Amino acid sequence: MRYDRFLFYSFAGSVFWIGSITYAGYYFGNIPVVKQNLSLVIIGIIILSIMPGVVEFVRSRAAHLSCA
Repeated sequence: MRYDRFLFYSFAGSVFWIGSITYAGYYFGNIPVVKQNLSLVIIGIIILSIMPGVVEFVRSRAAHLSCA
C-alpha cells in the first residue's frame, strides 16, 4: 500500500474513532441509570476488558492439564 493511501485511511479512521467514542460517551453518560451508578459501570467495563485474557488463561491451563 502506498504511503499516501495509508496516511489517508489512518487519518480518516482516527477521526471516525474519536468522533464515535466521543458521541457514544456523551450519549451513554446522559442516561440516568448510568449517572446514578457510574462506579458500577466503570467496574463492569474493567471486568469486560479483562475477561478475554482470563478466558484464554483458563483455556490454556485446562489444555495443559489435560495433556499431562
